[in-house]
Amino acid sequence: MNIQPFKLERYYTLHEHTAKYSLCNSDCEAMTIADLLSLEREAKEAFENMWLGYTHTQGSPELRRDISKIYSKITPDDLAVCTGAQEPIFLFSHAVLNSDDEVIVQIPCYQSLQSVPESIGCKVLSWSVQYEKNIPCFDIEALKKMITNKTKVIYLNAPHNPTGFLFTKEEQQAIIELARINNIIIFCDEVYRELEHKPSFAIPAFADAYENGVSIGVMSKAYSLPGLRIGWLATQNRTILEKVTMLKEYTTICNAGPSEFLAGIALRNRHAILNKNLKIIQHNLPLYDTFFTKYADFFSWYKPNAGPIAFVKMHFEINDMAFAEQAIKKKGVLILPGGVYDFNGYFRIGFGRQKIPEALEQFESFVLENLVEK
Repeated sequence: MNIQPFKLERYYTLHEHTAKYSLCNSDCEAMTIADLLSLEREAKEAFENMWLGYTHTQGSPELRRDISKIYSKITPDDLAVCTGAQEPIFLFSHAVLNSDDEVIVQIPCYQSLQSVPESIGCKVLSWSVQYEKNIPCFDIEALKKMITNKTKVIYLNAPHNPTGFLFTKEEQQAIIELARINNIIIFCDEVYRELEHKPSFAIPAFADAYENGVSIGVMSKAYSLPGLRIGWLATQNRTILEKVTMLKEYTTICNAGPSEFLAGIALRNRHAILNKNLKIIQHNLPLYDTFFTKYADFFSWYKPNAGPIAFVKMHFEINDMAFAEQAIKKKGVLILPGGVYDFNGYFRIGFGRQKIPEALEQFESFVLENLVEK
């Protein structure tokens, strides 16, 4: 397989565990196993006595039952549990695509949504974000013009990484109608779903709203449990699901039993976890508002209505990769440069962690010394 290096993951591999302060993580505040087990009576004893044999390839029936409750139409039989989000992205693309297919990808994106189809030999068309008065948007008329008789899949991400953008229900339905008319699969990375900042912002999962929709979920982001490495693929299209499940027998085969057990506890108590994470987000967002108002000559941002991340535009000449490297070197502060998305002049921030105030204080010190005082 000929595939490009994963720029974002390479960047995190080099810096995530060495930077003293992180200002850009896309997951929310994680918890300990003890904290998670405390959410249910007798969970600790059950966990200690669980059997460590092979698990179901498609995921345990109990976990698939718990996952299905996130959706309105998806049943336990419409799900395949995988390792994180990366595995279902990879499996779906290889199960569905051929080298002469065309796909449309919402850009900027988590790179595997683009690079995996490219590695298969597909023609990849970019549906790129546009900024109008500092607000990101995706032109559906432009999407319509990109569709040809070879378009097989539209790859989406909602809420969107890295901009924080989320479609309205009307925009979602317009995209679905375009796909339905042209017999196109919609694949949507929905790892930040259920972290809408107000209930009114929420939209249905694409797997619920469209018979050929495929939704990806994961325990890592909204539910703040990346260490479990549990994700899933949801779709009403049983042909797609069967192809993915069969291909999984060539990759991880099945998931770790302890991870499936712990994921089930989290999902049965997900509202408590989500409320905790939303409180952290709501505490941190005003801090960024104050910061970007204070330094409006240097930065501007779109305050999102869902998820724990946003994209910041830079109003000065320093390359974003160089700016991020300087922040690490001089203050130990990790920001994610837009260059890892091939979208220069921006950087990603996060606001789902408890130590954001401390990290932002250090970043402000860096800005004062390297931008303001210059």
